[in-house]
Amino acid sequence: MMAPRLRVLYIASEAAPFAKTGGLADVAGSLPNALQRLNVDVRVILPGYRQVLKHASSGDPAWPNLTTWLGGQKLTFQVRNLSIDNIAPIYAIDREDMFDRPHLYADDQGDYYDNAERFIFFCRAVAQLMHTWDFMPDIVHCNDWHTGLIPLYVQLDPALRQCQTLFTVHNLGYPGLFSNDKFALTGIDPSHYQPAGLEFFGLWSMLKAGLVYSRAVSTVSPTYALEIQTPDYGKGFDGVLRSRRASVFGILNGVNYDLWNPATDSDIPAPYSPGNMSGKAICKAGLIAACQLDERLMDTPIIGIVSRLDIQKGIDLIIPILRQLMETQKVGMVILGTGDSGLQQQFQDACKLYKNAFSFIGRFDDRLARQIIAGADMLLIPSRYEPCGLTQLYAMKYGTVPVVRTTGGLNDTVSELNVITGEGTGFTFKHADSADCLTAIQNAVDVYRRLPLIWERVMSNGMFMDFSWENAAQNYLSLYEELMMDRTT
Repeated sequence: MMAPRLRVLYIASEAAPFAKTGGLADVAGSLPNALQRLNVDVRVILPGYRQVLKHASSGDPAWPNLTTWLGGQKLTFQVRNLSIDNIAPIYAIDREDMFDRPHLYADDQGDYYDNAERFIFFCRAVAQLMHTWDFMPDIVHCNDWHTGLIPLYVQLDPALRQCQTLFTVHNLGYPGLFSNDKFALTGIDPSHYQPAGLEFFGLWSMLKAGLVYSRAVSTVSPTYALEIQTPDYGKGFDGVLRSRRASVFGILNGVNYDLWNPATDSDIPAPYSPGNMSGKAICKAGLIAACQLDERLMDTPIIGIVSRLDIQKGIDLIIPILRQLMETQKVGMVILGTGDSGLQQQFQDACKLYKNAFSFIGRFDDRLARQIIAGADMLLIPSRYEPCGLTQLYAMKYGTVPVVRTTGGLNDTVSELNVITGEGTGFTFKHADSADCLTAIQNAVDVYRRLPLIWERVMSNGMFMDFSWENAAQNYLSLYEELMMDRTT
């Protein structure tokens, strides 16, 4: 076997199946394995949350009694390897008072009060581990604000400075902002607390540390990489990103088709594939029964939504057009998600008003999410911004036609149907307003009802799209190799 071409340390605050709150976990759970299959030597490091350590190997930790500083306090920690069957080795930074909690970042009262301490400690512990083991990475790949200090620690440490750092932004809307009194905990010289460094409008940002001090910045779709360099999408970081535009890259996320495939998904009522679509109708009937909807909806387009209920996701755009959708277009609708209490209440009211045609389930339910993605005819994603988005990729694989706003990864993955040529994978709209959203839905409903052969074509087009992690991993490998060339020139 040929020697690995590159050594990569992949650092994230969550990874599926160990700990998950969002898309970052899906990426961190899949990309390292895909890279390993490309002959890259990848090691993954996570915080040792309670749910992560359930998978820790029994016996002694891999590295016991390590120490690092948090402000003026010297803290001990240990590193455990996880014993789950995984291609890339995974390690957890274990310190009970930092990570042994029921949730990752917050509880019902809001963010944990000591998140600054927790993730400053995590970053410093990772840097210390790099001194301890016999694995010196070529690339240190950090993800989101929780790891943002690591590129600076690498840059400041002569023993680590040879490593190239890549910082991936999964969502710029989470900046890791903290008050000035927390800055001393980092051990970083105060000269870095300035507008060209970590300072951010009177506070300081761990995300900004990653944006400023990494060798390169990537994000999870080409369109989002351009959008975040503009005032409308940059969340105050657009100036920093424009100043680094030559080092900002957009690499589209992938899908693990071993987990998301209607031919093998045990959570849906019946399997189906492009060669045998009979199970799709069974899944629609199963969704109607599970949501206690009218059986006559079998002959009516059902729109599914699986989403957080918040402004970013554009779910509020549905409220002004709900009456037109339900009474004029006469569609069925199933919404699964939690979030804004006002939106939840309005959807609960709609359940009473449009009984047997509208269903709202205000919880997180992975099995039901899969049943919606398989059983609905369309999946609506009206996001104001969407770094990548995964549900539209799942929907296409399941023959459920996406209706999306052309932003971020939605723009990069869903192409507008051409009813003349039959090319395209969905329906799109440009502006984040209810009228544009309604027009896109009306166009989809019209094709569904009047042009069944074209509808079958757009379903098939989506099912044959390939957004596998192998493609994404190859793009990351190319970027890694480019960074290595910079190191040698």
